[in-house]
Amino acid sequence: MKYPFPKKTIIIPLLLLLPMWIIFLFEINGHGFVGCYGVIPRTFVGLRGILLSPLFHSGWKHIISNTFPLAFLSFIALLIYDRLAYYVIFFGWIISGTILWLIGNPPFLDDYVSCHIGASTIVYLLASFIFFSGIIRKERGLMAISLIIILLYGGMIWGMVPQEILPQLKSDVGNNSISWEGHLSGFITGAFFAYIFRKIGPQKEEPKWNQENYYDPREEQLWEIYQEQERLKAEYLESFDEDNSNENNQDNHLIR
Repeated sequence: MKYPFPKKTIIIPLLLLLPMWIIFLFEINGHGFVGCYGVIPRTFVGLRGILLSPLFHSGWKHIISNTFPLAFLSFIALLIYDRLAYYVIFFGWIISGTILWLIGNPPFLDDYVSCHIGASTIVYLLASFIFFSGIIRKERGLMAISLIIILLYGGMIWGMVPQEILPQLKSDVGNNSISWEGHLSGFITGAFFAYIFRKIGPQKEEPKWNQENYYDPREEQLWEIYQEQERLKAEYLESFDEDNSNENNQDNHLIR
């Protein structure tokens, strides 16, 4: 049976979403986990959240708001970048979680540390990677995808602004405020991967004539035709000059 897309573009997003929903359904049915399994910045116990925080959500609004972007962006990443998307998701998961552990609840803004949960860090990671990859590679198709990403998710930029700076952007997901630090961590990591992996995966096509050992027999034929036309043109001009010189000689004889 033929599929319109590679199987992995469907299977991997499902594997990302399935544990999120299993954990969430357990929690809403009273079988929740004791304690915080998210990132608690700069605490030893909060280190486990680097791996586990994207799997936990605070409510229906929270998990649904992450489900559709995560499914779509992971599908696009796998469809375009193939195996490179595996590295981006796996290492991006770890690195963005680590950045969040380091910068979450900065002391100059917050007097306390909170538990950061949710897959929005991965959503921002993928959106940033896909967007910046298209810009950096300067390939038309990828730049078109970047434009689609900015049109669909351009408003996500406000999710990286501390609510203490712009209180009018204050938003709640479930019963908790959004983690702008998690969004910023994912965004930074995605941009970083877009740069370091810029030479891997689809690239802007070089003109054929710039490629090494380029040869096109049609161009050789055109060159031969051009040379023949130039030869005939030169012969015609030469014969024309000879005729003019003969006429001038005859005129001179008549004048004498």
